[in-house]
Amino acid sequence: MIKIFSNNFLLFICFISISCSEYRKILKEDGYEKKLESALKYYENEEYFKASTLLKDIKPLVKGSEESETVDFYFAYSLYNLKQYDLSAKYFKGFMELFSRSEKVIEAEYLYSISLYKESPNSNLDQSSTIEAISAIQNFINKYPYSEYSKDANSIIDELQIKLETKNFDNAKQYYKTRNYKSAIIALENFENDFPDSSLNEEGSFLKILSQYLISINSFEDLQEDRFRKTVDLYLSFVDKYPKSIFLGEAEKMYVESLNLLTKFAK
Repeated sequence: MIKIFSNNFLLFICFISISCSEYRKILKEDGYEKKLESALKYYENEEYFKASTLLKDIKPLVKGSEESETVDFYFAYSLYNLKQYDLSAKYFKGFMELFSRSEKVIEAEYLYSISLYKESPNSNLDQSSTIEAISAIQNFINKYPYSEYSKDANSIIDELQIKLETKNFDNAKQYYKTRNYKSAIIALENFENDFPDSSLNEEGSFLKILSQYLISINSFEDLQEDRFRKTVDLYLSFVDKYPKSIFLGEAEKMYVESLNLLTKFAK
């Protein structure tokens, strides 16, 4: 058993050595024909690093020739498969600009937008790349609404939209957490204007009531009446829009307290 294992291992080492030797030999080849043929074989065998290295060597040699389209496309695709998404986005974009009439341009534009999507960070980080990805994917959907990729593109744009909403909502919520209640109300209102269909608006509306209530109870007495009225108004808007909200009980307590205090002011 050990002997069989040893023999198999030796065969594997020999195969790797031969393979590496062939690869190094191809790298030293003059011209591009042999390199291109080998690069495409490496690509088919999912040896993307070898494919990308050869295609990178070939790129300046085939510029302006018929082979340039194939080289540029598979070079970008190799980088994509190597998960070098920032580079694949760059080279797919370049392919789109150079070969706008290619039959591969739809796939290239889709993969360009997906590369940007793959670069999009977690929602707690800066979302500038997410905005760029949303723009690219939406542009793809608008240009190719009946493409085979459109269904996946729509799903991805929904995912990115949620990520962007979460980031913006967390930013607004941070004002509340740091007790900057006036800024919290403004930020939450801006969030609602920017994302009117977001499911997070229910919590945002509740936080506006809570922020306004805390502003009111911590105000000088001559300012309290007007500020408690704002609390009441926010509650009435909230209950009208979310009559079955999970925050309704807490919101109602602040509403009743505000009404009681307003009654005292009236007397």
